[in-house]
Amino acid sequence: MSQQTHGVAGLKKHDIKVSGIVFMLYCLVAAGAFGIEEMIPESGPGMTLILLIIFPIIWAYPISNLVAECGAVLPSEGGVYVWVKEAFGEFWGFQAGWWGTVSTYITNGVYVALVAGYVSQMIPMSDIAVEAIKIGMILIFTIVNLMGLREVGKVSTILSVLILLAFALVAVVGLINWQTNPMEPMLPEDYSIFDGVGGGICICIWMYCGYECISNMAGEVKNPQVIPKGLLIAMPLVALTYILPTLGGLACMPEGSWMNWSTEGGFGSDNVGYATILTTHLGSVWGYIFLVIAIISQCAIFNTYLASGSRGFFVLADDRLCPQFLVKVSKNRGVPYVGILSLAVVTVILAQSDFTTLVNIEVVFILALYIILSIAVIKLRKLYPVEERRARGLYVMPGGKAGLAFFAGMPILIAVIA
Repeated sequence: MSQQTHGVAGLKKHDIKVSGIVFMLYCLVAAGAFGIEEMIPESGPGMTLILLIIFPIIWAYPISNLVAECGAVLPSEGGVYVWVKEAFGEFWGFQAGWWGTVSTYITNGVYVALVAGYVSQMIPMSDIAVEAIKIGMILIFTIVNLMGLREVGKVSTILSVLILLAFALVAVVGLINWQTNPMEPMLPEDYSIFDGVGGGICICIWMYCGYECISNMAGEVKNPQVIPKGLLIAMPLVALTYILPTLGGLACMPEGSWMNWSTEGGFGSDNVGYATILTTHLGSVWGYIFLVIAIISQCAIFNTYLASGSRGFFVLADDRLCPQFLVKVSKNRGVPYVGILSLAVVTVILAQSDFTTLVNIEVVFILALYIILSIAVIKLRKLYPVEERRARGLYVMPGGKAGLAFFAGMPILIAVIA
């Protein structure tokens, strides 16, 4: 079996360890449990916890395995684009590359807008000051990305450690002060099980998305086989980051408070959020500390998505499927600076848009991407036999044909339903 790779001239290779991949993945997928707050009143506390426990098994675990298997046999810059192109040809490869890259361009503005909103809760600011915060954030992380992938990894590691410590504290404080049954009620009053699942499934899909983004940068990693290893470590880490703080948070608050959970909770409002757990049991100053962590969280996501998204059109341009100016690479640092700068400019524009609108548009592209990825994995099994992969020590999803049916079938089923 000859292993195909997508090499791009001028890209600099970096010696990134498994731990660096894990932290970059953590930033791409999670960077904290922010967003789950909206699930709790919409689905009910019991159903929220059930969804958070089940979705790693039926959604995140299959997707991370699909990406790990493809990344092992085709460790190429461009990720899903290259895999789908290898399986079904240039037309469908372009579709996959387009869907994945456009989704990143659309969503990046969300994180910048959220940071500006969090800062304005701490410090009252004029509209001009808010815009200055947005531009400043984009400028800082654009510079980090222009320095190279290793620097992106280092920043992601530092930010991830801070976020993990903050949510670990929430989980510990919540579980120590357990006073109510976090599973009750299972559903909001007058809700059927379908209402509860329907209210939380889109947010749950959103919370467990992003594993495929790391593959866009595989061509810049000296040993791309660290990516499959990092995927299998990051997946349970993300799930625990979601489940334990939410469990502890629900358990330590009075009965009925679940109805007031919101992403705006904990910062001086009547709403409840993860910061409320700390302010209630440790003091108000911890609410502001946690707000800083919330800002760091969005910065971490933006930093890694800027790295991932900037490689999408870059690889398409290298195959002459996009304008050629997008393939330019800096001489000293070996990074696709045109892609990074173009994504930064688009982010400045989209950061003014409505959060819900951007998310609804992005989800359509992401779900289509996961469907075609699942089908491509099945085809690649025929092109690159499992026995030959194992002989070379490459990662293969467990379970044989039954495992393949589960790992490829669940994302398709859930994506179609969603």
